[in-house]
Amino acid sequence: MVRFARMNMTILPDVPDDFQPTYLDLVLATLAAIGLPFAAGFIFNVTGALIPLIIYYGVFCWAIVRWRRGAVGYEINRGEIRKQFAGYVSSVFLVILILQLILIGFEFITVQRVSDFNLLGFILTLVIWAPLNAFSEQLIWIYTFDSYAEFFKEGPKRKGMIAIGGLLYIVLISLIHLLFWILVLPEGQYVFPFSELFVPIQTVIAIGYIFLYRRSKSMWPLGIIHVLINIAAIALSGYSIIPVLLVFS
Repeated sequence: MVRFARMNMTILPDVPDDFQPTYLDLVLATLAAIGLPFAAGFIFNVTGALIPLIIYYGVFCWAIVRWRRGAVGYEINRGEIRKQFAGYVSSVFLVILILQLILIGFEFITVQRVSDFNLLGFILTLVIWAPLNAFSEQLIWIYTFDSYAEFFKEGPKRKGMIAIGGLLYIVLISLIHLLFWILVLPEGQYVFPFSELFVPIQTVIAIGYIFLYRRSKSMWPLGIIHVLINIAAIALSGYSIIPVLLVFS
């Protein structure tokens, strides 16, 4: 039993903030994983992307996570910033970073430039949306997983809850892209085999975020890695999110 406990600790490091979920967190996490993507897609078709983004980022990513966890994981150690961020460089970070750079390489091959380029919209999307998205999404993703994974701190039920949390984590990431982001962001060109490899690699990166967060004890390295693909996709395509923010049907 002791050996199993040590192995479990090694495979899944302790959560950084000693988060102890309640049944309310299970409800909110399930709502985020299943209800949020459908609601975001539905509202987009009625009003455009602005209201879904406010709900997604403002309510779920920041407000709920801050309320339930007490912090969001973007703390700054003033006076030791260089040491703090240098400490995030680990083997897990480097592996995920390399995978992300591979996907950025794919972007050069599959990117499809927009036909109606707008300089102001492009700059606003690159400077505001790219980092906002990158440093927000993982908050609710990780919260969804941790709400189940940390419900039981030990015992046989813990493994089952970790599995459920992992499933809902993948469900949330998949559905929010399939039901919402596919309506908002531009599509790339289909190029074999890069298009087939994109989703599996992105899935590995997403799973890696769980371990990176727990090992680094911070959300900063996740956001830093995520923002790279956002910047690359926007810069290469010339995309502007402004036209889809308000599109009333």
